[in-house]
Amino acid sequence: MHRFSTILCMPALAVLAACGGSGGTDMGTNATDTTGGSGGTNGSPNAVLVGNNFFNPSSTTVATGSTVTWTWNSSGVAHDVVFNDGSVESGVKSSGTFSHTFSVAGTFPYHCSIHGIPMSGTIIVK
Repeated sequence: MHRFSTILCMPALAVLAACGGSGGTDMGTNATDTTGGSGGTNGSPNAVLVGNNFFNPSSTTVATGSTVTWTWNSSGVAHDVVFNDGSVESGVKSSGTFSHTFSVAGTFPYHCSIHGIPMSGTIIVK
């Protein structure tokens, strides 16, 4: 019974922890792609965890000029970060990090192109 209840709770935790997104027109060109990374958010308010079919948190609010870093911790499962308007793409990966600096205010929805809109998030830039 314990195993069954744990399995039922996992999706709820993923939803509560799901990650931020982006979308908009001019987000600047400061994106970096690195390998490695320990996974997790390391306590940074501008960090998003890429897990198995979720982003954590699913919505993140940052100041204009802030850099958001997505860190893969998906047990070898491939994911990517694609802004809904197609302006930014991380490339498909199963580990490492991807960073983007938001140079203008706006709401920027994003998703994993492999898993679609159910694996999505939003970055709100003020």
